[in-house]
Amino acid sequence: MRLIRLKAAKPGMIIAREIMDGAGRVLLQEGVVLTKGYIRGLEAKGYQHIAIRDANDNAPVPIDEDVPPGVYAQAVQGLRRVYDDLGEEIRPLQGRTAKEIGNAFDSDSIKALTGEGGPLEHVQEVAEQILRHVLTRDTLAGLTSIKGSDSHLFSHSVDVCAVSIMIGRLLGLGNTQLHQLAAGALLHDIGKLFLTAGVTGASRVIQHTKLGYRLLKQSDKRDVLAPHVAYEHHEHQDGSGLPRGLRGSNTITRDRSKMTPVPTLIAEIVAVANAYDNLLSGAETQEAVTTDIALKILARTAGKILNRSIVMTFLRAVPVYPQGAEVLIQSGKYRGYTAVVGHVHPEALDRPVIVVTKDNKGKRVEQEQIDLLEDEGIAIRCKSL
Repeated sequence: MRLIRLKAAKPGMIIAREIMDGAGRVLLQEGVVLTKGYIRGLEAKGYQHIAIRDANDNAPVPIDEDVPPGVYAQAVQGLRRVYDDLGEEIRPLQGRTAKEIGNAFDSDSIKALTGEGGPLEHVQEVAEQILRHVLTRDTLAGLTSIKGSDSHLFSHSVDVCAVSIMIGRLLGLGNTQLHQLAAGALLHDIGKLFLTAGVTGASRVIQHTKLGYRLLKQSDKRDVLAPHVAYEHHEHQDGSGLPRGLRGSNTITRDRSKMTPVPTLIAEIVAVANAYDNLLSGAETQEAVTTDIALKILARTAGKILNRSIVMTFLRAVPVYPQGAEVLIQSGKYRGYTAVVGHVHPEALDRPVIVVTKDNKGKRVEQEQIDLLEDEGIAIRCKSL
């Protein structure tokens, strides 16, 4: 498998990971052969990347998934329904002043949406689905979903939720906190429902975090933590973040004796998961990068932007080279050759088992399996997108 830009896709390539639309429906199944029509259709729907394999692939490797495809599709569908139900009432508020939107929060119609029996109650069902599967894993798959323009918000939220749950588990969060974390992660961008396309930059961050917090705060008076995920997932450890410029401590424990407010732990967890998925899938202002590059960027921003302790915990759970990813061998007798990651060692996430597939001229070779735990002289990197 390899992840390529859609503009580089050619007819005859084979889909390596199924592609879903914004409603959670499968557009193209794994194994489907690309045609010009399929490529044009994906371009029209705003897809930027696609996972493919060649017809003569001599090293088929099953793709590892944090959440099984069927469950993932149900989660995307469920989250889409929540957003659609809320959107019908909220859409007329787009572009209004903060005061006008604030007044609307007190209306009976908004209260009905956020109260008992309203759409937000169904988020817990989606969270349960994801929790059930992620908590059975020892490590993450390390791959993000393939996102189109109509599905990006929902798929991104499900991916962020899965990563956040794994981090929370490794940090020893209890059942109640894990549920709050999962729900908060799924709804961290709910405030974007209020935004128009013309709102960009810092204004976009400030508005969607504040409005998301206000909406979620009245949805369940018992859950005082989940709304803070929407509010604080763009705060930075050095105080340079938005919307309030909170300063973190780079630790897991919270010192409540201090007079100045600090970000909540679950919000800082989601901040790490959000940054990781944005790097892999490509956020609004940046190109997607490979997993090894994404992890280097996260490590580099730890301490200043992201909570250092949470990032270090995250690095214990995500493979540098995910199963099924295509890598380039950089040293040893196979220097310049291409290989596929066949197995990830949970105890050594940067030293997988690889299967050599092509020589340094791109010609197919008889496959050979190499365990990098046993051959320390071989260095690899993910092939560029």
